[in-house]
Amino acid sequence: MDFPLLAVLLLLLCARRAVPEQRAVRFEMREELRPPARIGSLSNGTVGARTTSFRLVSAATPFLRVSETDGSLMLTERVDREALCKRSVRGCVLALDVALVTGERFELVRVEVEVLDVNDHAPVFPSAELALEISEAAPLGTRLPVDPAHDPDSGTNSVQSYRLTGSGHFAVETMTRVDGVQYAELVLVRPLDRETQETHLLRLEAADGGRPPRTGSTNLTVRVLDSNDNSPSFERPLYAVELPEDAVPGHLLLQLHATDPDQGPNGQVVYDFGKQAGAEVRRLFRLDRRSGRMTLGNTVDFEEQAVYEVDVQATDLGAIPAPPTICKVIIHLQDVNDNRPEVSVAPVAPAPDGAARVSEGIAIDALVAVVTITDRDSGDNGRVACNLQGAHGHFRLRRAYEGSYAIVTAEGLDREKISQYNLSVVAEDFGTPPLRTVVQYVVVVTDVNDNAPIFSAKVYEGFIEENQLPGTYITTVVATDPDIGLNGEVSYELLDSETNTPSRFAIMNQAGHVYALQSFNHEVTPRLELRVQASDRGWPQLKSSAMLVISVVDQNDNAPAVMQPVLQNGSAEVPLPRDAGPGYVVTRIKARDADSGSNAQLTYRLAEGTESGFSIDQDTGEIYMSRRVIYDTDEEPRVTITVNDNGIPSLTSTVTIRFALTEGAPSNDNYYSDGEREEPGDWASAALVLIITLTSSAILLLVGISVYFFCGRKRKNQTRAVAETQDPADQPYTEKETNVVSLISNQTTNVFDTHTLTTRVNTGSPDTASSDHYQPQLYSTRPITVWKGNSMVTVAARDPHISGKDSGKGDSDVNDSDSDISGEGAKKDYSTYKGLACRISTSWFLLDTLCFFFHWISASMSSFMLQISLDQNKPVVVLFTSEKGLQCKILDQDMTFFNNVIDYE
Repeated sequence: MDFPLLAVLLLLLCARRAVPEQRAVRFEMREELRPPARIGSLSNGTVGARTTSFRLVSAATPFLRVSETDGSLMLTERVDREALCKRSVRGCVLALDVALVTGERFELVRVEVEVLDVNDHAPVFPSAELALEISEAAPLGTRLPVDPAHDPDSGTNSVQSYRLTGSGHFAVETMTRVDGVQYAELVLVRPLDRETQETHLLRLEAADGGRPPRTGSTNLTVRVLDSNDNSPSFERPLYAVELPEDAVPGHLLLQLHATDPDQGPNGQVVYDFGKQAGAEVRRLFRLDRRSGRMTLGNTVDFEEQAVYEVDVQATDLGAIPAPPTICKVIIHLQDVNDNRPEVSVAPVAPAPDGAARVSEGIAIDALVAVVTITDRDSGDNGRVACNLQGAHGHFRLRRAYEGSYAIVTAEGLDREKISQYNLSVVAEDFGTPPLRTVVQYVVVVTDVNDNAPIFSAKVYEGFIEENQLPGTYITTVVATDPDIGLNGEVSYELLDSETNTPSRFAIMNQAGHVYALQSFNHEVTPRLELRVQASDRGWPQLKSSAMLVISVVDQNDNAPAVMQPVLQNGSAEVPLPRDAGPGYVVTRIKARDADSGSNAQLTYRLAEGTESGFSIDQDTGEIYMSRRVIYDTDEEPRVTITVNDNGIPSLTSTVTIRFALTEGAPSNDNYYSDGEREEPGDWASAALVLIITLTSSAILLLVGISVYFFCGRKRKNQTRAVAETQDPADQPYTEKETNVVSLISNQTTNVFDTHTLTTRVNTGSPDTASSDHYQPQLYSTRPITVWKGNSMVTVAARDPHISGKDSGKGDSDVNDSDSDISGEGAKKDYSTYKGLACRISTSWFLLDTLCFFFHWISASMSSFMLQISLDQNKPVVVLFTSEKGLQCKILDQDMTFFNNVIDYE
């Protein structure tokens, strides 16, 4: 590297390191300067060009002001040095603490302005005429002290010399006291002769050292006294006394003693302060005239004056007193720790209440306030230690210079956690005992927009019923912002989550209430997703978002619409084979409801046509034959069907179905079955059926137990007698029977055979109502599935031995063909059946459960019979006991018994 470049870099580095964090800048100004006057500028060679502001952080002074922009130091009031600093030997200095702020950094500068003395005062003697006395026998060199002239100026502008005129017997010498005051002493240089000259008139002139010098004078009258042999004499010409500053008045300082060898009054000595003793000395000290006892008259303060020089003279009481003898008493005050440290705290950003204002975004080690500590005591009594309490580790004290500390940030601040700090500045000196001063200081943390609004939930749900009027209230969203003021004021906005544009809803700007601006149709818009945006009013503005999901609640505003068959003017024509038997499905009504939920659940009912032999499945809408009907040639059967939804109120659609009779055998695959109700893959319905089945099983179990206890026990004692006396014909199907499972499983040909059934047919004519005739008809057998044990078995669904005639009195009527097990000529009166007889309605699905239950209770009962109806218009199962145990007979839909009997093992 080039040597000159290296030298420059080293110079810059050293210069940078030489810049202290705290510095003192000193200015000078003369007193009596007329304001406003510019004393100097802090930006001239004091700081870098990046400094942006200057802040006065010490206690304000009425004389000086600092410009925050350019650092100019201005005089605002006239300064009188003598009034401000009196006769301070340390000089007269005005001190300020100024913070030079650059961005987030600061530099603390001690600014000292020395007030220079101007010789604006002339020396002044206490009196214009002063009288002195001297014995004519006084030896040469005798000194006569003269009260000093007073000049309030300091330094060379104070009294510097004295000059004596008017006599050749005396000379003047300028003396300096221990407090620095210049005073004059007349020195006898020629012998005196009272008879020749009794009075000497002199002029004493005092001059200061100003340019030009100022002078003051007084007239001295020296009277020559007649000779007195001896003057009093002190034991010592100089006494030194130490006095604690906390001594109370009356404290003995010194016991003076002077002697005079003369006799009588000429030998009696009295004491008094010398001529040069000022008023302050006479106020503070007392001197007993007779005893020479010197005591403290008033309290003294070491901090005001540390040493006093007192002239004490002793004079005899002769008629012509001898010249007084003078001794000096030097009183040194001893400092006592009687002053507590004085603490002042000046904030960088002052507030009317005196507290410091600090932004929570302030950087670490940033200046908050300046602490100035003074102690008027000296030595260890004036040395002070300072510490900071209550800062929670977020602030610390940093020593700036002697007697000054800076409160700076130690960590980042968070107003949301701590908004105000109550600091305690503790200053304690090293005296014995130590004195302590505690100053409470409040630092208020101002808010910065550093927190975005926070929603109480990430996703809100709202509901509105369709077809509601605009302005309908939906829900309320809530977002909070821990900031304060404008930084914590939250406003809301609704936006479409997809397009990010204003939505079809309105939200109150401050409260968060959401309202609809239009009506909604559930069938068109069942659900909407909106984005709720919360923004504060701070700078920079912070935002946050949440999701609002609004569900449009369906109302039952759509009636069911029939989709199949196709309607014309509310009706449709459907073909119907004349030979359609019970269970034949003629057609299926398919309807759709645009609503949802329960409003779209449809129920199909026959409003008209039930008496014509038609039924409808209320769930699937299948119209099937409930019984065989013989129609006239020109007859056109019709039914009226209502389709209702489950809404509130329920809406209904009506359709009329006309049946066109056709010739030909109906299809075997078009018969109504329970299994058709379940659509493939409808697992939810299957689960519901399972739950209902289990519940029904429990209920039937309870019913069975009740039947057992309330019916079976009553007839228990009669069972054996009835069995012995009963007609064998009354025991149903105890003759030779065939197991249908074996029949079906061993069948090698077509299971479904065609049989000829001779049926009595009524022509329907009133005239021929009694002339019933028999005619052969062909019918097809079809399989019926029943439960046996734990499995399903299939049996033939037609038996010609039982009549198909129905009494029309209901399934439970006695001697009805539904219950006739022996045909037309062998009817049984089951009212005389002696065993347990009951009738229960259930379904195929629960048949196995019932069979198992009654197989269990049949072990304790000699006989019983149970007739079970499997749903409406379905086959009937008869359970009864026989010699082989519990057996089952199945009746077909035309109420005829099958040939086969199932043994339930």
